[in-house]
Amino acid sequence: MKNLLKILLALIIVFGFVGCAKPVEKKEGVKVALLVPFRGDQSYFDVTANGMALIKAEYTDATTTIIEMGRDQSKWENYYLDAAEGDYDIIIGGNWEASPTFEKVIAQFPAKKFINFDWDVAPSNANTYGMFYKANELGYLTGLVAGLVTKSDLKYADPTKNIIGAIGGMEFAGINDFLYGYIQGAQAVNPDVKIFIAYANNFGDPAKGKEIALNQYASGADIIFHAAGGTGNGLFDAAVEAGRYALGVDADQALLFKNDAAKYEKILTSGTKNVDLAILQAVKRHLAGTLPYGTLEILGIKENGVGLAKNDVYNALPAAIRDVVASFEAKVISGEIVVKSALTLTADEWNAIKASVQP
Repeated sequence: MKNLLKILLALIIVFGFVGCAKPVEKKEGVKVALLVPFRGDQSYFDVTANGMALIKAEYTDATTTIIEMGRDQSKWENYYLDAAEGDYDIIIGGNWEASPTFEKVIAQFPAKKFINFDWDVAPSNANTYGMFYKANELGYLTGLVAGLVTKSDLKYADPTKNIIGAIGGMEFAGINDFLYGYIQGAQAVNPDVKIFIAYANNFGDPAKGKEIALNQYASGADIIFHAAGGTGNGLFDAAVEAGRYALGVDADQALLFKNDAAKYEKILTSGTKNVDLAILQAVKRHLAGTLPYGTLEILGIKENGVGLAKNDVYNALPAAIRDVVASFEAKVISGEIVVKSALTLTADEWNAIKASVQP
């Protein structure tokens, strides 16, 4: 009898443990979808899309999908809805044009996780993490370079004029922030510099970008910065034609012309908006459980959200120029210099600033 009780007790213990044991679950790689209007601008959206490549390189078992929604904004909501109804762990979208539609869809899927890769408005949903970038600090860095180069004895500079230029894709606060930073950077190292500022009213018209750039070069500018997406690609053609310098934006745009020496040598650097790195870091933090959903984080030089492309063209600049840029960059990082933003300016205030630097 006692032996029978022992056997029964043993069976109860064994089956009890079996019942409490948790089966080993197969963990699949994270599934991430990125929605952008298009690729191929060789600037902003291509940098953003590169974030998917960085995720895949970091997490080889990840599934990354890039969805191009097209330029017809009336169709964007359906694209976001389709993605939200899919089996993605994280859905990434945004920018100033698409964010209102994106937020509208997000509100319908509280159980999903979303990342807005670029919008200056704090998320209205607790399941969304937002990122924004200090375009003014990006512009500041390129302005430092332009202000120093135009008064130098570099081959394609004209120190007798002391004029630089800038092209915006469209005139609104987000683009003006780049340009206001550019003005401040140039004036920090060259107080008397004059600056042409023009808008193309288009982010995808390289011919218009070239036309504006040629006009600025012909009027005395020897180096021009752009914040104009694909339109800015025309700037590089104009730089070759005019025999002057150019500054890129968002990505290291000199790399586009590595095999075209005439263009390559004239793109002295680019102000980089590191959306791809920011996307990778956000996904890393999501997987670690530390991404602060429901909040907006603003990324500047200190956070590696923006920077300067320090490639071999830039590194070939005189040390005297690079050292000055580095010293001012360090002061922005430390907080000694605070770059003002155009995001809080009124239209009248911005117009007055533009007029004050016009040649």
